[in-house]
Amino acid sequence: MKQITIKTLLASSILLAVGCASTSTPTADFPNNKETGEALLTPVAMTASSHDGNGPDRLFDQDLTTRWSSAGDGEWAMLDYGSVQEFDAVQASFSKGNERQSKFDIQVSVDGESWTTVLENQMSSGKAIGLERFQFEPAVQARYVRYVGHGNTKNGWNSVTELAAVNCNVNACPTSHIITPAVVAAEQTMIAEMKAAEKARKAARKDLRSGNFGVAAVYPCETTVKCETRTALPVPTGLPETPLAGNAPSENFDMTHWYLSQPFDHDKNGKPDDVSEWNLANGYQHPEIFYTADDGGLVFKAYVKGVRTSKNTKYARTELREMMRRGDQSISTKGVNKNNWVFSSAPESDLEAAAGIDGVLEATLKIDHATTTGNANEVGRFIIGQIHDQNDEPIRLYYRKLPNQATGAVYFAHESQDATKEDFYPLVGDMTAEVGDDGIALG
Repeated sequence: MKQITIKTLLASSILLAVGCASTSTPTADFPNNKETGEALLTPVAMTASSHDGNGPDRLFDQDLTTRWSSAGDGEWAMLDYGSVQEFDAVQASFSKGNERQSKFDIQVSVDGESWTTVLENQMSSGKAIGLERFQFEPAVQARYVRYVGHGNTKNGWNSVTELAAVNCNVNACPTSHIITPAVVAAEQTMIAEMKAAEKARKAARKDLRSGNFGVAAVYPCETTVKCETRTALPVPTGLPETPLAGNAPSENFDMTHWYLSQPFDHDKNGKPDDVSEWNLANGYQHPEIFYTADDGGLVFKAYVKGVRTSKNTKYARTELREMMRRGDQSISTKGVNKNNWVFSSAPESDLEAAAGIDGVLEATLKIDHATTTGNANEVGRFIIGQIHDQNDEPIRLYYRKLPNQATGAVYFAHESQDATKEDFYPLVGDMTAEVGDDGIALG
């Protein structure tokens, strides 16, 4: 199986505090239970035998809503502490840990080659989502600590939200990590808060999906300019050879043959607020999604959620779409006409009707930001260019940068007219985006 090495970063600390057990309820009699201690050692690296997109870097991010996940008996995740340390326990928490029990072994090693099993056939409580402590005696010397999963009581998945090695003579080993009825009761408050946060997040996403966000847009054709929308725009002259900071987009680039689709719906018509060629050519810009950067570059910002361009797409977009009509709105945006180009393989009637044949998509781009959260198969991924056909997309160009990778990958999808699925082709790396230093960095 492929081994994935990921440097560890500490994320913000949330959702890990569980109320201490009541002294009236007995706990396991560990002689070194103690409520305070030195901070846990931070692994210098984490590796895993495999994962489903939820990588092992999520095992030490202090966030119970993330996880390492891998399906199959014997799949493992390993903590590397950089040098040999003394440990006598591990603390772990589990995805859906209050609904099912996870089965696992803990192995340790000083060199990463010779392993000793210190805990075998361990079972989580199945009653809590917070941290649980699993202690072993005597203490061991180890640099590497490996969790070997054997699925859970409902399926074969190994899904661990947090994992750390502990020395209870040095670190805090609170009684709340020994799962008792009192600990389970105390955890209900945390679970309720997590559910409330998730409910609020979904409500906010619903508002975003409707396009109810963003600074009010100002359209030149409605405010300062008389736009002759039934005639074509003239080709601009005097544009700078190098785009200048402080200029509107149309003062740096020829915007006469583009319109802009935006991810919000300020006029409440259920559709994206599009910006016509005339508005773009006369200086339209938006401070959040479409403007000139300090280096003169033209900025597009797309949101994960927003109003969609059609019922057939799941994704919001900020998109410049080519308009070969150059502002002459007497030419429709639908069908084959003087607003679009076609491939030379098109029927003769389309070749005659179109504005051009065999077009080329070309741009100089840099990517400054990619998503760092989301579904495992979507995180860090977005479309940076595409060529539309009438019913499919001959080219859809992707950039994908994973949070745990130094650089990102570029690949494209192709839909052929008679195919029932799309094919993906790697350019720099592939759609997994596990490219290390060999891809294209942000910026």
